[in-house]
This record gives sequence, C-alpha cells and structure tokens, in this order.
Amino acid sequence: MATTGDNAKDAAIRGIIRRYCTVVLIYSCAGGFLFGIYPIFLRSRGLNQFEINSVLATFFIVVFLTDVPTGAFADARGRRRSFVIGAIFRVISWIIYFSAHRFPVFLLAETIDGIGTTFCNGAIDAWGVDALDDAGFEGLKDHLFSRLSQLSSLGLMGSAIIGGYVANVNIAWPWILGAVGYAISAITGAILMHDEKPRAVRVDFRAIPMQVGGRVRDGLRLGFGIRPVVMLSAAGAITLAAWAPYWLEWPLFFHDRYAAGVWIVGWIYSLFTMGRMIGAEIVVRIAADEVRRARRVTMLVICSGALLIAAGRLGDRANFALAVLFVLNVIAGVSAPLIASWLNEHIPSEQRATLLSFSSTFQTLGGSVGLLAGGYVADVGGIPIGWQMAGLIALCAAPFYWTLRPRLETTAVALGSVE
Repeated sequence: MATTGDNAKDAAIRGIIRRYCTVVLIYSCAGGFLFGIYPIFLRSRGLNQFEINSVLATFFIVVFLTDVPTGAFADARGRRRSFVIGAIFRVISWIIYFSAHRFPVFLLAETIDGIGTTFCNGAIDAWGVDALDDAGFEGLKDHLFSRLSQLSSLGLMGSAIIGGYVANVNIAWPWILGAVGYAISAITGAILMHDEKPRAVRVDFRAIPMQVGGRVRDGLRLGFGIRPVVMLSAAGAITLAAWAPYWLEWPLFFHDRYAAGVWIVGWIYSLFTMGRMIGAEIVVRIAADEVRRARRVTMLVICSGALLIAAGRLGDRANFALAVLFVLNVIAGVSAPLIASWLNEHIPSEQRATLLSFSSTFQTLGGSVGLLAGGYVADVGGIPIGWQMAGLIALCAAPFYWTLRPRLETTAVALGSVE
C-alpha cells in the first residue's frame, strides 16, 4: 500500500513531467513557423543559393564555438536563467531577420540565433533531468524522451503549417510569429523551470576560450584512438555534407514546381516529418541485432544515396520526386537512431562529452563544406543536379559503416561463401 510520502513523491514527479513537456512543446512551436519557408524567405530578400547555404553554415560554426561557454554558464548560473537568456537572444535574432535585406545582416542574425540556441537546448534537458532525479524519479527515461520527441514533432508540424499559410500573405510575418513564440517561451520557462537547487559550480569564464581549445585537442586525441568512433564520425560528416544542402533546397524546389503558394511547403514539411516518425516507429518494432547492424545501416545509407539521386533525376516530375523524398525521410527516421545508438555504445561514459564533441566537430565541418559546395552547384546547375551530387556524396559513407562489421558477422559471411 502506497504511503503518503510515496503519493507526494509521485505527484511531484508528475508535476515536473507536465512542466517539462509544456516548456518543450512551446519552445518547439516557436521554432516551427519558419520550417520549410526559411530558404524561400531568404531568396525573396535577394540571396542566391550559395548565400542561403552560407547563412546556415554560419549557424553550424557558431553553435560549435558557443557550446562550451553556454554550457558552463548554465552550470554556474542556473538552467532557467540560461534558457530565458537564450530565448531572448532568439527573439532579437528573429526581429533582425524580419527587417533584414542584406547578406551581412542575415549572417549577424544567424550568429545571434546560434548563440541563443546553445543557451536554450541543453538547459531544458539539464533542468528537466536534474529536477526528476532530485524528486526521486527511478528507472530509465526512454519513454519520457520518446514522448518529448513526439510532442516536439507535433509542435513543429502544427506551427510549420500555420507559418506556411501566414507566409502566403506576407513572407516575413512568420518571423514575428516566431519572435512572439520565443518571448512566450521565455516567460513560460521563467515561471515553470523553478525549484533548481543552488549550484556549487565555480566557473572561470576567462578560461572558457582555453576550454574550447582544450575540448578540440582532447577530442581529437581521444577520438582518433578509438577506430569505431573515427569511422562513425567520418561517415556522419559525409552524410551531413549530403543532407544539409537538401534541407534548404527542397522547399524552393517544390514551391517553384507546384506554384501553389508558400502554404504548400508547410504541408510538405509535415509529410516529411511523418515519414521520419514512421521510420522511428519501425526501429522500435524490429529486433536489435548487433551482428547485422553494420549491414543494415550500410544498406540504408546506400538506399538514401540512391533516392537522392532518383529525386534529382525526377526534377521535371514533382509528384514522383515528392514520393521519393517521403521514402527518403522514412529511411532517415530508421537510420538516425541506429547510428546514434551505435556511436554511443563505443564511447566510454567518462569520456562521453569529449567524444561526442569530437563527432560533432566532424559533422559541423562536413555540413559546412557540403552547404557551400551544394549552394554553388545549385546556382550553376540547378537544384536537381545538386541532389544528384548529394546522393553520390551520401554513397561515400557506406564503406565506413561496412568496415565496422563485427568479427562474428565477417566469419559467418566467410563460412557461408565456403559452403
């Protein structure tokens, strides 16, 4: 029979989960108004594809450089304060975007947004997990994070559709919606992200530049010493180099082909998001198999590259290209959790942050190079040609996964060939 203390603990945990989900949902909705229409807005303000891709490349670089300083601030000054400051940064950024018409101003706005993003993202999860642990939450949090992922996806889908319809009236208004959303997020976080324990962390902010450099050095030293981490990180860099330009190009492609108004992009984004959710559900329903994982991921990567090439070849047939890209997103929904789990299994817990930063460094570099190269190709040859190039790049990741087959699988394949 449950005691009064147990009931109070359960009520406290349920309250924290409700607050955690509320903050995540509102924050996700705020960012979704521009999903899909972002590159269309930049093009309407006079940017070519190379410049559009350069803006996102700036975001990648800023996030990498500010990850350590903002994390240190959150540990030292509190997660709620960090989240509120980050949301305010994003409000400022989105207001600048609304009024900007020149490429350097967009780079400034993206820099501010990247700083705000790093203030916010880690702070939400750090506050939620710490609050649950302090309240006595026991067991794994897999189901909780699954529910948070679903809420985030639903919030993004809903606001993306609204943003598409609003942009159909005025392409710049979704930035105001997003700024208002982040302002509401800041207020919500200030109200709901309470009951943090006083933190005894002492951070010397003057030493943070050295910490960033130290993270890079330590990550490179440790990462290159673990072969699976190197191979998976290199494959991730290649994959992001292929996918990053696609993220900015498909809205422009379908907006031009369908000529039905900006609203169509919000619905297509929702379709692709549902594809990723379907893929994630497939992962839950298939049996985990370490022996066959390398083969599975390799085949998924090959299929992804082939589908990108096929979408580029179908540039004159938008409906067929849309169907191909939906399947591509289903495959991405399957492969992403498999690869993330695979990488984490090869990282010692005491070095997890450093080695994840090592992998992130690879992906940041790959994504930035891919964005710049993809933007140039799209300007010269068109978006369909860019997708074909991206597909060829994605295929280059397959050998990295294939070489990580477990010895047991390699032996079994050899025996099968002998028989």
